[in-house]
Amino acid sequence: MFDQVLVAQTDSSFNVIVNGGIDPILLLTLLALSIVFISVLGSFAAYVSTFGMALASVQILTDIRSDLFSHLQRLSLNFYFKHKSGDLIACVTADIDRIKLAIVKVILPLITNMITLLGMLVVMSWINWQLSLIALIVFPISITAITRLVGQIRLASREHRKLQGILAATTSETIGAIKVIQALSLHNQLEDIFAEQNNQTLNHGTKSLKLSTVLQRTVQVLIAIAIALVLWRGSHLVIQKSLTPGDLLVFITYLKNAFEPLRKLANQLGDIAKATASGERIIDILDYEPHVRNLPNAKPAHPFFGALRFENVSFGYESSHEILRNVSFEVQPGQQIAIVGASGGGKSTLISLILRLYDPNSGRILIDGQDLREYTLQSLRKQISVVLQESILFAGTIGDNIAYGKIGASDAEIERAGKIANAHDFIINLPDGYNTILGERGIKDAGTR
Repeated sequence: MFDQVLVAQTDSSFNVIVNGGIDPILLLTLLALSIVFISVLGSFAAYVSTFGMALASVQILTDIRSDLFSHLQRLSLNFYFKHKSGDLIACVTADIDRIKLAIVKVILPLITNMITLLGMLVVMSWINWQLSLIALIVFPISITAITRLVGQIRLASREHRKLQGILAATTSETIGAIKVIQALSLHNQLEDIFAEQNNQTLNHGTKSLKLSTVLQRTVQVLIAIAIALVLWRGSHLVIQKSLTPGDLLVFITYLKNAFEPLRKLANQLGDIAKATASGERIIDILDYEPHVRNLPNAKPAHPFFGALRFENVSFGYESSHEILRNVSFEVQPGQQIAIVGASGGGKSTLISLILRLYDPNSGRILIDGQDLREYTLQSLRKQISVVLQESILFAGTIGDNIAYGKIGASDAEIERAGKIANAHDFIINLPDGYNTILGERGIKDAGTR
């Protein structure tokens, strides 16, 4: 359009020779329509590509979240002894969302842009190889700058993510213990702790943002230098009649578009670094092998008679400190025993070992003469009932909570269990009886339990 319509109008013979006698207005109309056609075609292709790849990434990350949640439920208690629940909740929710945002908003468009970039480089080389070489000089320099700063941004983002986990853990613990906090007036102390952690998180987040900004401005200056060099050399080629003004205009346009993926990468590198830190966190959890798991030769447990024996069992939550040392005793079927002792003496630990929430450091535990580790975990725990020190109720109906003891229990069985627990009378006096909805931890919105 520039060479053969606008400029060529100063020389009618040039117009006739180059265009083969095509009317300039007709040629202009065709070129204008081609712009619309290419735009429509490109928009349709971009829609199909972006929506399809985004949908695939969302489905994959949904599966990852499900796998992560399932894996967390099967990890040994010693894992939770070392990790705070708030941090793990942030991993299942915020980390997955951060990765999804980076993939949909950054990585997928970047892949598309890089493919487009290759096509642009081919066209630019076809227009003028000298200008292409000048333009390509900035790429290795930009990659060097990106590589140098991306490591620092990743470290800062990793530390920032760690502090966010601590912040989430503090929030979770505070909300979980709100009754104790209000009863003991601990607001000021906990607010000071939260403020200190919040400031540390802010400082590391600011550091990551600063590095990202430095990278953005560096890449922007390098791009400006490349365009200036191409414009300077290209103008000389136009003056020398080695290049037409239209070719230079198209080349500059392609060059600016070719640098767009690099500019976007620099602008969004902070999000990529945060997603990388989140991804590393998720991989660490998924790679964590539970200490207590089914052995290769484990088999479903037979119906227990109830003979229990501890043989020289020793155990400690930390290897350097044993709570139980060479404990041995035997309980016969139908026998009722009580174990008493000071707090921290290991009474609850004995029950945890029977349930195989932990495995002993040495010795063994037998039921009906067979080592617990010979049974699958599910078949073992299914035959053992335990009343924990802290009663836990899940969000849902009262009937749903009772039915957790027997999946698929009928309404009659649920009601019978309520009568055995001496809870039936007050349950039926509730507005919806066994269908009464409980909030988190059994606390209703109205504040009743």
